[in-house]
Amino acid sequence: MNYIPQIEPWIDQEELKELSEVIASTFITENRKTDEFLEGIKALTGAPYAIATSNGTLALVAALIASDIGPGDKVIVPDLTFIASSNAVRLVGATPIFCDVDRQTGCMDIESVERLIGQGVQGIMPVHLYGQIVDMDQLMALADARGLVVIEDAAEALGVTMNGRHAGTFGRFGTFSFFANKTITCGEGGVVLCNTEADYKLLYRIKNHGRDRKGVFVHDGVGYNFCFTDLQAAVGVAQLRKFGTIMQGKRRVFEQYRKAFQGVNGVTFMEPPANVSSNYWFMNVLVDDPAGLNAHLEKNGIGSRRFFYPLYAQPCNQDLQEPEQPNSQWLYEHGLSLPSGARLPEADIARVCDIVMEFVR
Repeated sequence: MNYIPQIEPWIDQEELKELSEVIASTFITENRKTDEFLEGIKALTGAPYAIATSNGTLALVAALIASDIGPGDKVIVPDLTFIASSNAVRLVGATPIFCDVDRQTGCMDIESVERLIGQGVQGIMPVHLYGQIVDMDQLMALADARGLVVIEDAAEALGVTMNGRHAGTFGRFGTFSFFANKTITCGEGGVVLCNTEADYKLLYRIKNHGRDRKGVFVHDGVGYNFCFTDLQAAVGVAQLRKFGTIMQGKRRVFEQYRKAFQGVNGVTFMEPPANVSSNYWFMNVLVDDPAGLNAHLEKNGIGSRRFFYPLYAQPCNQDLQEPEQPNSQWLYEHGLSLPSGARLPEADIARVCDIVMEFVR
């Protein structure tokens, strides 16, 4: 019986064709194909400016540096997210403060954020988790009233909108990841969105050795090498062409799971609010024993993943002495991500559902 992975990218001859063209051109570093990829990202998100970075974590780091956040500053980060969110804050010398999340969406709880705003807090990093989105209208009103910068971690939210507006376009900066498990992938890579030419130029200098363009050796400031490659862009361009088909596949998988688990005791399916259009990145269920179900699925040749481990409990964050966040902890203790690939066959989804229901019953 075939193994069903938890997630896999949709890679075929289209990506190979784009890669072959770039290799034949010999322009394999950041060049015209990267420009083409970024134009596609801007068209998809509606953002006026976008820059490419080596990966999603460095996209966050660049946005934090551009926001002048560093030692002595604090940034509010949701407790339930991949470690890159808080790592980026620490890498610029600032301190992450963990807020609790909403049990229905897994995204940061606005009331918890408001309670944490105090001395030293310079920014808020909403994370649009698992294809959901933070209530950005409410968060931006709070941030604007307190004079705080908002950097959206939209790594998992390409294609996600709230009231028709794309994730990553609400705050001063919005960042995306194109790691292999994302809705579309470049293998690795990241993008930062912004709304002004001044911020675009600042970001570009940060990621390009402190200079405004390539090919010159006069550097106006100290910068980094966070650059992208046309090899990554080639994969991304092909991925963007099939983005609509990928989204259709994700919705099909979601609908089959939802129908199968409807009325099943012991399985709750996380759904987006009515005003949110999700990309259904991961198909998440809430069960009493996710560790046991994870092991049972693996024994039957099916991949699954536990929810992200809460940041307050991470060994690398113990020096911060952050308190437990009850909703974040509860979701970790109940959440499991089922196979979520856009091309997952209906028969495989049915097999996953049968094994899940066998366990919970």
